[in-house]
Amino acid sequence: MSGSSGSRSKFGSLIGVLYVGHSSCKCLIYATRNAEVLTCHESPLESLSPQSGWVEFEPLGIWKTARLCLETAVQNLIILDISPLDIVAIGVCNQRETTVLWDRTTGEPLCNAIGWCDTRTSAVVGGILQRVRGKKNYLKSVCGLPVSNCFSAVKIRWMIENVEAVQEAIDDDRAAFGTLDSWIIWMLTGGPEAGIHVTDVTNASRTMLMNLETCDWDERLCRFFRIPNKILPEIRSCSEVYGYINDGPLSGIPIASCLGDQQAALLGQMCLKAGQANCTIDEGTFVLFNTAQEIIDSDHGLLSTVAYQLGARGDVFYALEGAIAHAGSSIAWLKRTLALDQAGCESLNNSGTGLLPDGTSPLLASFCSASSPVPQYNDPKTFVGSSTRAGVIFVPAFSGYYTPYWRYKARGMMFGITLQTTPQQILFAAHEAICHQVREVLESLAKDCPTWPRLTKLIVGGDLCEQPFLVQMLSDLNGLLLERPQTSTPACLGAMLAAGLATEILSIDQFRQNCVPPIDVFNTAYNSSQRDMKFRRWKMAVDRCLNFDSVSESDPVKLIYGGRDPDSYVRCSIPGSVFIVSSFALVVVAQLLKQNGFG
Repeated sequence: MSGSSGSRSKFGSLIGVLYVGHSSCKCLIYATRNAEVLTCHESPLESLSPQSGWVEFEPLGIWKTARLCLETAVQNLIILDISPLDIVAIGVCNQRETTVLWDRTTGEPLCNAIGWCDTRTSAVVGGILQRVRGKKNYLKSVCGLPVSNCFSAVKIRWMIENVEAVQEAIDDDRAAFGTLDSWIIWMLTGGPEAGIHVTDVTNASRTMLMNLETCDWDERLCRFFRIPNKILPEIRSCSEVYGYINDGPLSGIPIASCLGDQQAALLGQMCLKAGQANCTIDEGTFVLFNTAQEIIDSDHGLLSTVAYQLGARGDVFYALEGAIAHAGSSIAWLKRTLALDQAGCESLNNSGTGLLPDGTSPLLASFCSASSPVPQYNDPKTFVGSSTRAGVIFVPAFSGYYTPYWRYKARGMMFGITLQTTPQQILFAAHEAICHQVREVLESLAKDCPTWPRLTKLIVGGDLCEQPFLVQMLSDLNGLLLERPQTSTPACLGAMLAAGLATEILSIDQFRQNCVPPIDVFNTAYNSSQRDMKFRRWKMAVDRCLNFDSVSESDPVKLIYGGRDPDSYVRCSIPGSVFIVSSFALVVVAQLLKQNGFG
């Protein structure tokens, strides 16, 4: 293996990574010798919400943005006097489950892509659950996933039932399905003329249509959802050459890796051994636990999924995954919709990561009170107490509650609001919600793997983990040592590694030696009783969210006293009282008569 040749620039061989996320698309170009990011271009993606609960994207808009990012990154290289000819491969990683259907003869989308957190498929999910008598894990032994709005199969089913053009294209053998990786690779490799219709095992494992054991499309699952096999892409490994870029400044460059973003982050943070886990906090939060070649069927709400397969002949590694739908998106929603300012978060961020003299974490002692919006840490106990007294709890179940309950009808709620509640307290509660949901995932993990060594360390990453106070809070509320590699894009790092392996530019040992970034370490400063008290209150709030939609329209409304006049209970009790009193009186009279000789 070689990292560079004589014709290369001083940076040696380069690998580009195209990342298509939920809110943005970006292209990073790495020097393979040390994983240095030489240039990056990022552009926002616009999501559409034509109806409540709908989240969709224009597929052609995604493609144009992806192409812009790729071309701009190449132009940046030229400006830096680095030759684009040094790029030896491109990798792709993407937000998973987002579903695209297009016409393979024209390249035109048949409708907008349905986002992973879209809830329009609730009626489809409800119908399926009715068919299987409410057993949400009915298919889990085959595909590893519960019946949920989140996954691609129910989105395809909704499109077939509700978009006339989709059914027509299927009947005419023109329809093609893919998650965002398939769509982008198909367009990069030529589209209608020469496009290659593929996906990788990590993205395929999120569709509810792939058999986890065989890593092939399962005929039984396709029949269950009434989805024809002919529209599905070919499943390949995460690290191999799928095809070559057809046009543009990188024409002829191989596309050599493809992974879902969470699995790419697991790989990028080098969680390659069984028992290692990582947590990525971006729009949502995802915890992946490497189980090596073992498929563990969770009984406590975790997903069984493919972690990665490095090469067509490589072993398939699996993982247990906890999925939390809303993290960064809930904080963004608070700031945007409720017009909450950033002051509270900034005051927490500026507090650093150190501990106070008595060992208390300032990050958890920094709950802003109404009279002191910017906390002063003279008496940390005061702030811990005020945090408890404030009592604001925010459960961001905007699109149902994922791990560990998988309740698609759950809805978000906020508790403990008073006239003294401040914007900072609400923002703080949103950050606490992330940490409590991670604890729910970790507790499920401990129950599913009782014989495995107890997890004592968690590797974290993602955009929100750039905030030191959130990482410290996560450590405090979960009682774990956290390691945060000094990179904001662990998923792109994983896609770069996979592409390097496919082109034999990199090896695992080379990557570990030269490309792993330094880490920041966070230790917990809370004791278990403090953590447990906060978590108990959280669980009580979650219970109310889960049962928000448990009453149907036909159910009688349950009011205090059953909706009756409270005095009616007193009136209703009078006959019984008269009976008791009169009976007692008769007994007393009988005793008196007996004593007087009348008996």
